[in-house]
Amino acid sequence: MTRIHVFRTGSTLVSPAVPDRASRRTGLAFTGLFQKRSGRISVPVKCFLVESGGRKILVDTGWGKKCVRHPLAAVGFGMWFASEPVLTEDETLERWLSRLGISPRELDAVILTHMDVDHVSGLRDAADARHIYASSEELAQANSGDLRYNRRLWRGIDIEALPMADDPAAPFGRSCDLYGDGSVVIMLTPGHSAGSSAVVVRGGEKFAVLAGDDGYSSASWDSVRLPGIVYDRDGMLRSLQWVRDMRAGKNCLGVFAAHDPAIEPGVWDIG
Repeated sequence: MTRIHVFRTGSTLVSPAVPDRASRRTGLAFTGLFQKRSGRISVPVKCFLVESGGRKILVDTGWGKKCVRHPLAAVGFGMWFASEPVLTEDETLERWLSRLGISPRELDAVILTHMDVDHVSGLRDAADARHIYASSEELAQANSGDLRYNRRLWRGIDIEALPMADDPAAPFGRSCDLYGDGSVVIMLTPGHSAGSSAVVVRGGEKFAVLAGDDGYSSASWDSVRLPGIVYDRDGMLRSLQWVRDMRAGKNCLGVFAAHDPAIEPGVWDIG
């Protein structure tokens, strides 16, 4: 049985331009500059636990437990201003795993779809996993001094570059079949960030897409609607179109985006 657990690690308060660039006139509107904080919207922050073939794979980590009481100090002022963490103790990754009786040491892998603060803030709470992965493109950009990233959140943690290989069936020609059996395949989908990835999980004939920030909801890919934060516009459009095409596949169970309000916490069996 292949199973996906949806964990909601609180939410984030952001400008409406974050999920939908067209909702505001300026390209920097996603930062919230010159906008009233009372106009912010609450967007869920999720991560996912995949159980497949006896393995446990965490996809992203959501907000870390330090964000419960000291969100500003936990992520830094710039990140807090643009994307304020809101969560309770019961919503932390640590509590989600504990309820399932899982220790971080039992995680076979942590896959970071990208390294924005709301996807890596909980990384220290999963640092004992056997492997932690991100694409080499994302690692290079995240460690380059780009102000978008907070390197303090993963300092001292060994993050391995995903062993991507040429794949003509992948949307950008590169993928990583993590265990060589097609059960967990990471697709390079640059656009939202330099090395964004999406994870395709298969169980029998069925599959699901864990899309990271390749869209914020079905409206993103159905309408190919750009989010506010875009590293490469053409790449982002291409990634959204790929997600849309995957979702249309007859054996697709669904697309799980990290901030989709329609996806509730729970368990999904693939097959």
